[in-house]
Amino acid sequence: MDERDPDVEPVRHETTIINAGGERDGGGGAVMLALIVALLAGIAAFLYFGGYLGGGKADTDINVNIKTPDININPPGSGNSTQ
Repeated sequence: MDERDPDVEPVRHETTIINAGGERDGGGGAVMLALIVALLAGIAAFLYFGGYLGGGKADTDINVNIKTPDININPPGSGNSTQ
């Protein structure tokens, strides 16, 4: 006593099962943690050696002993004309 129409197919659903490697639990998390730690260590080293965190504050004065040329500039209209 089936009341379904014999000419109409029943609705079929496709199910996709994705197996993401159930035997390897936690392998990707350790790699992500290692990359984050390496990135933070690189940024910290850059800031320290660049002098942003106090690593280069010992001697920041630069003394370059170069003789400067003798330049005399007379502004226009000052009355010191050499003509």
